[in-house]
Amino acid sequence: MKVPDRKRVALVGIGGIARKVYLPLLANHPQVEVAGVLSRSATTVQDTLETYRFPQGTTDLNELLSWDVDAVFVHSPTPSHYDIVMKCLERRVSVYVDKPLSYNLKESQEMASFAQEQGVLLAVGFNRRYAPLYMTAKAWLEQAGGISQCTAVKHRTELQSGSSRETVYDDLIHMLDLLLWLCGNDYELLRSMLQSNKEGQLLQSSGLLGWSSGASGMFSMIRDAGTDLEKLELHGNGRSAEVVNLETAVLYEKGGLPRSQGFGSWDTILQRRGFSGAVDDFLSHIDSPEQCGIAAAAVLASHKLAEELSD
Repeated sequence: MKVPDRKRVALVGIGGIARKVYLPLLANHPQVEVAGVLSRSATTVQDTLETYRFPQGTTDLNELLSWDVDAVFVHSPTPSHYDIVMKCLERRVSVYVDKPLSYNLKESQEMASFAQEQGVLLAVGFNRRYAPLYMTAKAWLEQAGGISQCTAVKHRTELQSGSSRETVYDDLIHMLDLLLWLCGNDYELLRSMLQSNKEGQLLQSSGLLGWSSGASGMFSMIRDAGTDLEKLELHGNGRSAEVVNLETAVLYEKGGLPRSQGFGSWDTILQRRGFSGAVDDFLSHIDSPEQCGIAAAAVLASHKLAEELSD
Protein backbone atom coordinates (compact mmCIF):
# COMPACT_ATOMS: atom_id res chain seq x y z
CA MET A 1 0.00 0.00 0.00
CA LYS A 2 1.30 3.46 -0.92
CA VAL A 3 1.98 6.04 1.75
CA PRO A 4 0.07 9.26 0.87
CA ASP A 5 2.18 12.11 -0.61
CA ARG A 6 5.22 9.87 -1.02
CA LYS A 7 6.57 8.40 -4.23
CA ARG A 8 6.84 4.63 -4.23
CA VAL A 9 10.15 3.64 -5.83
CA ALA A 10 12.30 0.59 -6.47
CA LEU A 11 16.01 0.24 -7.22
CA VAL A 12 17.59 -1.92 -9.93
CA GLY A 13 21.28 -2.66 -9.45
CA ILE A 14 23.07 -2.61 -6.08
CA GLY A 15 26.61 -1.73 -7.12
CA GLY A 16 29.01 0.92 -5.88
CA ILE A 17 27.04 4.03 -6.85
CA ALA A 18 23.83 2.60 -5.38
CA ARG A 19 25.53 1.71 -2.10
CA LYS A 20 27.38 5.01 -1.74
CA VAL A 21 24.65 7.35 -2.94
CA TYR A 22 21.18 6.16 -3.79
CA LEU A 23 20.41 3.57 -1.13
CA PRO A 24 21.16 5.90 1.80
CA LEU A 25 19.62 8.88 0.02
CA LEU A 26 16.33 7.19 -0.87
CA ALA A 27 16.04 5.19 2.35
CA ASN A 28 16.02 8.43 4.34
CA HIS A 29 14.14 10.66 1.89
CA PRO A 30 10.93 12.14 3.35
CA GLN A 31 9.14 12.01 -0.02
CA VAL A 32 10.06 8.40 -0.81
CA GLU A 33 8.77 4.98 0.10
CA VAL A 34 11.19 2.28 -1.09
CA ALA A 35 9.12 -0.68 -2.27
CA GLY A 36 12.13 -2.93 -2.77
CA VAL A 37 15.30 -3.70 -4.70
CA LEU A 38 16.53 -5.87 -7.56
CA SER A 39 19.94 -7.40 -8.15
CA ARG A 40 21.17 -10.30 -10.26
CA SER A 41 22.56 -11.75 -7.04
CA ALA A 42 20.06 -13.16 -4.54
CA THR A 43 22.72 -12.78 -1.84
CA THR A 44 23.08 -9.07 -2.60
CA VAL A 45 19.31 -8.68 -2.45
CA GLN A 46 19.15 -10.39 0.94
CA ASP A 47 22.06 -8.39 2.36
CA THR A 48 20.42 -5.13 1.24
CA LEU A 49 17.07 -6.08 2.76
CA GLU A 50 18.75 -6.89 6.07
CA THR A 51 20.65 -3.59 6.08
CA TYR A 52 17.81 -1.27 5.09
CA ARG A 53 14.74 -3.24 6.17
CA PHE A 54 13.07 -2.79 2.79
CA PRO A 55 9.93 -4.93 2.45
CA GLN A 56 10.93 -7.00 -0.58
CA GLY A 57 13.60 -7.88 -3.09
CA THR A 58 13.89 -9.84 -6.31
CA THR A 59 16.16 -10.90 -9.15
CA ASP A 60 13.36 -10.52 -11.72
CA LEU A 61 12.36 -7.21 -13.34
CA ASN A 62 8.82 -8.34 -14.13
CA GLU A 63 8.27 -9.07 -10.45
CA LEU A 64 9.59 -5.63 -9.50
CA LEU A 65 7.21 -3.98 -11.96
CA SER A 66 4.30 -5.75 -10.28
CA TRP A 67 4.94 -3.79 -7.07
CA ASP A 68 2.87 -0.77 -8.18
CA VAL A 69 5.78 1.68 -8.16
CA ASP A 70 5.80 5.29 -9.34
CA ALA A 71 9.45 5.20 -10.36
CA VAL A 72 12.45 2.94 -10.81
CA PHE A 73 16.04 3.98 -10.11
CA VAL A 74 18.37 2.10 -12.48
CA HIS A 75 21.97 1.65 -11.29
CA SER A 76 22.92 -1.45 -13.26
CA PRO A 77 25.87 -1.56 -15.72
CA THR A 78 25.46 0.73 -18.73
CA PRO A 79 25.06 -2.07 -21.34
CA SER A 80 21.93 -3.23 -19.48
CA HIS A 81 20.24 0.19 -19.42
CA TYR A 82 18.38 -0.06 -22.72
CA ASP A 83 16.42 -3.23 -21.99
CA ILE A 84 15.60 -2.26 -18.41
CA VAL A 85 14.60 1.31 -19.20
CA MET A 86 12.46 0.38 -22.20
CA LYS A 87 10.57 -2.25 -20.21
CA CYS A 88 9.85 0.28 -17.45
CA LEU A 89 8.71 2.88 -19.96
CA GLU A 90 6.44 0.31 -21.63
CA ARG A 91 4.66 0.03 -18.27
CA ARG A 92 4.57 3.84 -18.04
CA VAL A 93 6.82 3.82 -14.99
CA SER A 94 9.12 6.84 -14.58
CA VAL A 95 12.86 6.11 -14.59
CA TYR A 96 15.95 7.73 -13.11
CA VAL A 97 19.03 6.12 -14.69
CA ASP A 98 22.74 6.62 -14.16
CA LYS A 99 24.59 8.41 -16.92
CA PRO A 100 25.19 7.62 -19.66
CA LEU A 101 21.92 6.38 -21.05
CA SER A 102 23.91 4.06 -23.30
CA TYR A 103 27.27 3.75 -25.03
CA ASN A 104 25.22 3.65 -28.24
CA LEU A 105 23.80 7.01 -29.37
CA LYS A 106 20.96 5.38 -31.31
CA GLU A 107 19.81 3.55 -28.16
CA SER A 108 19.98 6.79 -26.17
CA GLN A 109 17.85 8.55 -28.77
CA GLU A 110 15.33 5.71 -28.80
CA MET A 111 14.95 5.76 -25.01
CA ALA A 112 14.47 9.54 -24.94
CA SER A 113 11.96 9.43 -27.79
CA PHE A 114 9.96 6.55 -26.30
CA ALA A 115 9.74 8.32 -22.94
CA GLN A 116 8.24 11.35 -24.65
CA GLU A 117 5.80 9.18 -26.62
CA GLN A 118 4.68 7.51 -23.40
CA GLY A 119 4.41 10.81 -21.54
CA VAL A 120 6.72 9.41 -18.86
CA LEU A 121 9.75 10.99 -17.20
CA LEU A 122 13.11 9.45 -18.06
CA ALA A 123 15.83 11.32 -16.16
CA VAL A 124 19.60 10.87 -16.40
CA GLY A 125 21.79 11.30 -13.31
CA PHE A 126 23.88 14.32 -14.26
CA ASN A 127 24.28 15.40 -10.65
CA ARG A 128 26.71 18.24 -11.31
CA ARG A 129 23.90 20.38 -12.70
CA TYR A 130 22.65 20.51 -9.11
CA ALA A 131 25.98 20.96 -7.31
CA PRO A 132 25.40 24.11 -5.22
CA LEU A 133 28.69 25.82 -6.05
CA TYR A 134 28.29 25.18 -9.78
CA MET A 135 24.80 26.65 -9.57
CA THR A 136 26.17 29.66 -7.67
CA ALA A 137 28.92 30.24 -10.26
CA LYS A 138 26.44 30.01 -13.13
CA ALA A 139 24.05 32.48 -11.47
CA TRP A 140 26.93 34.87 -10.69
CA LEU A 141 27.83 35.17 -14.39
CA GLU A 142 24.24 35.24 -15.62
CA GLN A 143 23.40 38.14 -13.29
CA ALA A 144 26.02 40.20 -15.13
CA GLY A 145 24.80 39.28 -18.61
CA GLY A 146 26.07 35.79 -19.29
CA ILE A 147 29.14 33.63 -19.83
CA SER A 148 31.75 34.56 -22.44
CA GLN A 149 34.18 31.73 -21.76
CA CYS A 150 34.12 28.59 -19.63
CA THR A 151 36.67 25.89 -18.92
CA ALA A 152 35.93 22.52 -17.30
CA VAL A 153 38.67 20.04 -16.42
CA LYS A 154 38.62 16.70 -14.66
CA HIS A 155 41.99 15.03 -14.12
CA ARG A 156 42.66 11.67 -12.50
CA THR A 157 45.76 9.80 -11.32
CA GLU A 158 44.73 6.42 -12.76
CA LEU A 159 43.50 4.96 -16.02
CA GLN A 160 40.04 3.45 -16.23
CA SER A 161 39.99 -0.24 -17.10
CA GLY A 162 37.58 0.17 -20.02
CA SER A 163 38.11 1.56 -23.49
CA SER A 164 38.67 5.24 -24.21
CA ARG A 165 35.12 5.39 -25.56
CA GLU A 166 33.76 4.07 -22.27
CA THR A 167 35.84 6.56 -20.27
CA VAL A 168 34.48 9.43 -22.37
CA TYR A 169 30.91 8.25 -21.78
CA ASP A 170 31.42 7.27 -18.12
CA ASP A 171 33.59 10.11 -16.85
CA LEU A 172 34.50 12.90 -19.27
CA ILE A 173 30.80 13.25 -20.15
CA HIS A 174 30.38 15.03 -16.79
CA MET A 175 32.48 17.93 -18.09
CA LEU A 176 30.81 17.88 -21.50
CA ASP A 177 27.38 18.03 -19.91
CA LEU A 178 28.50 20.78 -17.55
CA LEU A 179 29.53 22.99 -20.48
CA LEU A 180 26.25 22.42 -22.32
CA TRP A 181 24.25 23.11 -19.16
CA LEU A 182 26.15 26.38 -18.76
CA CYS A 183 26.01 27.62 -22.35
CA GLY A 184 23.32 25.64 -24.19
CA ASN A 185 22.86 22.69 -26.51
CA ASP A 186 23.44 24.67 -29.74
CA TYR A 187 27.18 23.97 -29.63
CA GLU A 188 29.76 23.35 -32.33
CA LEU A 189 32.77 21.15 -31.64
CA LEU A 190 35.51 23.32 -33.14
CA ARG A 191 38.53 21.22 -32.24
CA SER A 192 39.28 18.10 -30.23
CA MET A 193 41.90 15.47 -29.51
CA LEU A 194 41.79 12.06 -27.85
CA GLN A 195 44.86 9.97 -27.05
CA SER A 196 44.75 6.30 -26.05
CA ASN A 197 47.39 3.73 -25.14
CA LYS A 198 47.96 0.50 -27.04
CA GLU A 199 45.34 -1.23 -24.88
CA GLY A 200 42.77 1.33 -26.00
CA GLN A 201 42.50 3.10 -22.63
CA LEU A 202 42.08 6.87 -22.52
CA LEU A 203 45.25 8.79 -21.68
CA GLN A 204 44.00 12.30 -22.32
CA SER A 205 41.42 14.33 -24.20
CA SER A 206 40.64 17.99 -24.75
CA GLY A 207 38.52 20.16 -26.97
CA LEU A 208 37.10 23.55 -27.85
CA LEU A 209 33.40 24.37 -28.23
CA GLY A 210 31.64 27.40 -29.66
CA TRP A 211 28.06 28.61 -29.30
CA SER A 212 25.80 30.85 -31.37
CA SER A 213 25.87 33.35 -28.49
CA GLY A 214 29.57 33.91 -29.13
CA ALA A 215 30.63 32.05 -26.00
CA SER A 216 33.48 29.56 -26.08
CA GLY A 217 34.23 26.60 -23.87
CA MET A 218 37.12 24.25 -23.28
CA PHE A 219 37.31 20.83 -21.66
CA SER A 220 40.18 18.53 -20.79
CA MET A 221 40.95 15.30 -19.00
CA ILE A 222 44.23 13.54 -18.30
CA ARG A 223 44.42 10.13 -16.63
CA ASP A 224 47.98 10.24 -15.24
CA ALA A 225 47.88 13.49 -13.28
CA GLY A 226 49.71 14.08 -10.02
CA THR A 227 46.42 14.53 -8.16
CA ASP A 228 42.71 14.15 -8.72
CA LEU A 229 41.37 17.56 -9.73
CA GLU A 230 38.06 18.93 -10.97
CA LYS A 231 37.94 22.63 -11.77
CA LEU A 232 35.49 25.00 -13.42
CA GLU A 233 36.30 28.55 -14.54
CA LEU A 234 33.73 31.01 -15.88
CA HIS A 235 34.43 34.49 -17.27
CA GLY A 236 32.43 37.31 -18.84
CA ASN A 237 30.93 40.79 -18.45
CA GLY A 238 33.38 41.86 -15.77
CA ARG A 239 32.90 38.78 -13.61
CA SER A 240 34.67 35.47 -13.07
CA ALA A 241 34.09 32.37 -10.98
CA GLU A 242 36.36 29.49 -10.03
CA VAL A 243 35.13 26.25 -8.43
CA VAL A 244 37.58 23.56 -7.30
CA ASN A 245 36.58 19.95 -6.62
CA LEU A 246 32.95 21.07 -6.09
CA GLU A 247 33.98 22.12 -2.56
CA THR A 248 35.26 25.70 -2.78
CA ALA A 249 34.36 28.66 -4.96
CA VAL A 250 35.73 32.16 -5.47
CA LEU A 251 33.60 34.81 -7.18
CA TYR A 252 35.34 37.81 -8.74
CA GLU A 253 34.07 41.15 -10.00
CA LYS A 254 36.13 43.87 -11.65
CA GLY A 255 36.97 46.47 -9.04
CA GLY A 256 35.67 44.38 -6.15
CA LEU A 257 37.08 42.01 -3.58
CA PRO A 258 36.96 38.24 -4.17
CA ARG A 259 34.15 36.38 -2.44
CA SER A 260 34.95 32.89 -1.18
CA GLN A 261 32.24 30.29 -0.66
CA GLY A 262 32.22 26.77 0.72
CA PHE A 263 30.16 24.49 2.91
CA GLY A 264 29.39 24.00 6.56
CA SER A 265 30.18 20.75 8.33
CA TRP A 266 26.46 19.90 8.30
CA ASP A 267 26.26 19.87 4.48
CA THR A 268 26.46 16.28 3.29
CA ILE A 269 28.58 15.02 0.39
CA LEU A 270 25.35 14.08 -1.40
CA GLN A 271 24.22 17.71 -1.19
CA ARG A 272 27.62 19.15 -2.13
CA ARG A 273 27.94 17.00 -5.24
CA GLY A 274 24.39 17.57 -6.41
CA PHE A 275 22.94 14.10 -5.92
CA SER A 276 20.26 15.31 -3.51
CA GLY A 277 19.22 18.07 -5.90
CA ALA A 278 19.05 15.72 -8.88
CA VAL A 279 16.84 13.24 -7.04
CA ASP A 280 14.59 16.03 -5.73
CA ASP A 281 14.15 17.45 -9.24
CA PHE A 282 13.24 14.01 -10.56
CA LEU A 283 10.73 13.30 -7.81
CA SER A 284 9.16 16.74 -8.18
CA HIS A 285 8.55 16.32 -11.91
CA ILE A 286 7.32 12.75 -12.27
CA ASP A 287 3.95 14.27 -13.18
CA SER A 288 5.46 17.03 -15.38
CA PRO A 289 8.35 15.38 -17.27
CA GLU A 290 9.06 18.30 -19.59
CA GLN A 291 10.02 20.49 -16.61
CA CYS A 292 12.77 18.22 -15.26
CA GLY A 293 16.25 19.64 -15.81
CA ILE A 294 17.80 16.23 -16.48
CA ALA A 295 15.06 14.74 -18.65
CA ALA A 296 16.61 12.52 -21.33
CA ALA A 297 15.59 14.85 -24.14
CA ALA A 298 17.39 17.73 -22.40
CA VAL A 299 20.68 15.83 -22.03
CA LEU A 300 20.81 14.00 -25.36
CA ALA A 301 23.16 16.70 -26.66
CA SER A 302 25.74 15.64 -24.06
CA HIS A 303 25.59 12.08 -25.42
CA LYS A 304 25.90 13.40 -28.98
CA LEU A 305 29.00 15.37 -28.00
CA ALA A 306 30.50 12.30 -26.32
CA GLU A 307 29.85 10.36 -29.52
CA GLU A 308 31.54 13.03 -31.66
CA LEU A 309 34.57 12.95 -29.41
CA SER A 310 34.73 9.14 -29.39
CA ASP A 311 34.51 8.67 -33.16
